[in-house]
Amino acid sequence: MNNYFSHLIGQDNVKKKLNFYLKAYQATSVCPFLNLVGAKGLGKTLFAKEFAKNLKNKDGSKRPFLELNCSTIKNNAQFFEQIFIPLVMNNEITILFDEAHALPKDLTMAFLTIFNTEKTNTKEFVYDDQTFTFDFTKQTFIFATTESDKLFPPLKDRLSTVDFEQYSRENLSDIIKLNCEGINFSDEALNALSLTVRGNARNAVMRAKEISLYCESENQNTFEIADYNELTDLLGILPHGITCTEKQILEILADRGSCKLQTLSAVTGLSPTSLRRDHEVYLLRKNFIQIDGERKITNFGKNIIQSIS
Repeated sequence: MNNYFSHLIGQDNVKKKLNFYLKAYQATSVCPFLNLVGAKGLGKTLFAKEFAKNLKNKDGSKRPFLELNCSTIKNNAQFFEQIFIPLVMNNEITILFDEAHALPKDLTMAFLTIFNTEKTNTKEFVYDDQTFTFDFTKQTFIFATTESDKLFPPLKDRLSTVDFEQYSRENLSDIIKLNCEGINFSDEALNALSLTVRGNARNAVMRAKEISLYCESENQNTFEIADYNELTDLLGILPHGITCTEKQILEILADRGSCKLQTLSAVTGLSPTSLRRDHEVYLLRKNFIQIDGERKITNFGKNIIQSIS
């Protein structure tokens, strides 16, 4: 089987699934309705675009690709009048619905009917006294979301889920090297860098840009551990890539021993929702804090604070 994603780093299970669907598409001209699921920065959009590159029109030409942010779609009327009629109807096209959990309710209900294809590759949908024909040998629909739990369950059941996973340190090191062409890294510096990008491919690409700027400004093509130490000092990069707010949370917990969420909110000035969704997730994933009724710092978290001070 061809590996259409061999040039991309990591996500081996994703590659296997998408390669399978591409092989099936070449035999049937139909692709299942895909739902790419994973945290921010894991490459969902990149893989969707690479997948779409390998979907060809019936005459062998390149199939157009349309990326939509679902938060910009307000209702059925907007979708059918401004997107479907001018861009999709009777055309061959691949559409990516990014942030699919933000689909408006009425369009979600419409998709329940449209994607209930059973044994046919076409579907007619009546809206506002008009009949819209979907031909899934011409039109491919891909969804992507960071919050799969917010996607309407009956719609989710009509989609084939492709789960993304966190990148390994080796994957992240490879991504940094790939995006720093011409720069030679010491193993020690590369390992240290891979720890600062939070398991996130997008962050690894951004860190690579910073390294390239640093090396250009220093007129050098090597990056050693001394360069790592200087770069992290210049940019204020903290151990394991924690943010200043996450550092503050660890310091509060190290000082107080444990805190309720409301107390942590009062001390930091951040809302409980912001703490839970934006600042505690990474600390929990790295086992720097634990939650058992109250927030508590772990020994790993204490080590981080000690290494900073």
